[in-house]
Amino acid sequence: MSLDERALIEYVLNQRWYGAKSRSVAHAQVLESVVLRTSDPQFALALVEMRYDTGAHDIYQLLYSLRKGELHIDGLADSQLARELVSAMRSGLKLQGAEGVVEFARAEGFAGLGRELLEARSVGAEQSNSSVVFDEELILKVFRRLEPGINPELEMLRFFTEHGFQNIPPLGGWYSYSGGLLDATLGILQEYVRGGLDGFGVP
Repeated sequence: MSLDERALIEYVLNQRWYGAKSRSVAHAQVLESVVLRTSDPQFALALVEMRYDTGAHDIYQLLYSLRKGELHIDGLADSQLARELVSAMRSGLKLQGAEGVVEFARAEGFAGLGRELLEARSVGAEQSNSSVVFDEELILKVFRRLEPGINPELEMLRFFTEHGFQNIPPLGGWYSYSGGLLDATLGILQEYVRGGLDGFGVP
């Protein structure tokens, strides 16, 4: 799956989660692309560098889908791709890219992944990430602008879940990237709380 630089810049600049709207983009490129599913429809995730005229840069996570030869950059809008990410957590999938590895993990003792996911809806309230709610019971959060290291939200949820805190929605799973580009958390799955605050269910 490939995309020319102009189309890539145009797409990212128009996204709600793009956080550097005041900067002028000088260059954009796909640093890493990892295929999640090889049969039609094909799914993949990409790490994309946005380099600014100041010399600074950010790395963003994009998700692709390819159906019958037609490429869609906003793959997370495809509920089947979102389910694919959760399925990968369920099975503990490990995928090798050109520069690093994407690893999916299931939180120990979490029972919410033991059934088929039916309804899926995107959440539009967040400004910096993308989320999908499954059956009003689980929420998948995909981190867009990537920061090196373990995401603080994952670190906090892992600690609370492992120590048996009862007043937080437990962590269900996560996926991360490690390699020469950076080590970073890509997304998390947790129990969904209707009407909860961001990070513990999105209204």
